[in-house]
Amino acid sequence: MKNLFITIIFCMIPYFAMSQGQEVKSIVLKTGDSYKGDVVNGKPSGRGITTYKNGDVYEGDFVKGKRQGEGTYTFSDGEKYTGQWFQDQQHGKGIFIFKNGNVYDGLWYKDYQQGKGVMRYYNGDVYVGQWIMDKRNGMGRYTFANGAYYDGAWKDDVKSGHGRFVWKDGSTYVGDWVKNVKEGKGVYIYHSGEEYNGEWKNDLRNGKGVYKFSNGDIYEGDYLDDERTGQGILRYKNGENYTGRFLKGLRSGLGTMVWENGDIYVGNWENGLQGGQGKLTKRNKDVIEGQFRNGKMDGQITIHYADGSKFRGMYRDGIRNGAAIEQDKKGVRFEGSYRNNVRDGKFTETDRNGKVIAQGYYDNGVRHNN
Repeated sequence: MKNLFITIIFCMIPYFAMSQGQEVKSIVLKTGDSYKGDVVNGKPSGRGITTYKNGDVYEGDFVKGKRQGEGTYTFSDGEKYTGQWFQDQQHGKGIFIFKNGNVYDGLWYKDYQQGKGVMRYYNGDVYVGQWIMDKRNGMGRYTFANGAYYDGAWKDDVKSGHGRFVWKDGSTYVGDWVKNVKEGKGVYIYHSGEEYNGEWKNDLRNGKGVYKFSNGDIYEGDYLDDERTGQGILRYKNGENYTGRFLKGLRSGLGTMVWENGDIYVGNWENGLQGGQGKLTKRNKDVIEGQFRNGKMDGQITIHYADGSKFRGMYRDGIRNGAAIEQDKKGVRFEGSYRNNVRDGKFTETDRNGKVIAQGYYDNGVRHNN
């Protein structure tokens, strides 16, 4: 009985092979390429090796003359694909080794990297994520050799959409991207601990935003080309605050500054300091109004003191220099001049009714009556 079974098996093998029409042989294809392997009806079918005229070699499965199933294609330039095939195309799961050293391991669709895959670049970078037509498209994570990484949306091989980037120094950006640059809304946390939350354009802070400094200060307002420019509010940790215009990070234009001691300045600013026309109200209720330069009174100045006395005259670099008119709280009026902050030159004093009560001159602060 056992011998009969073996006999039947051996009889069936040639019959099965003949019924499939499959045989192993070497043939020259119509294209001029050479093939060695299984053949059915004159076409490669089954396992075989094709050596192409250009030097490429394919070893693997064939169906009706086409690469289909599992196989390895070695290009003449050294590149190699090992994986699944369908209708002569890389289709399914496969590994491709590029001549520059990059290695892709993932899904393919009609000769394109498409679906989920891993690309290990020759420089040590690694991308894990979605692909469409050989390009990073969809969600994916790109890790750089230095440890930095981007995790988020891609379009046509560049960061585009919402994503998170972490730099090697620990700085982090979470937000919108367009064509590989920060654009839209996003939060950037610097390695120093400072933070910007706002609008971006062309990889720079542009538009409305809030910046928190490591020392506790907070700026809220406009940005242009990565600098505070436009309208904004700068709140200092000690309670002081500035509301007004900025230019390239500095107070510039009309603005109001409130100091910790209660002093308030309303007026023009230049290069971060009071400059131009302004009004300074002191905590003690003195009011100074006039021209400022480099943060100091400079030009025509009027001062109304809290006790009712007044001063109107010229200042230079923060000190009195030039003609001046003063009136004390009793109405006595002084008309004269100052030099280096002391009275100097001719003067006239009148009472509240305009009657002259004294005349003379000052010599470096020393009074001499006529």
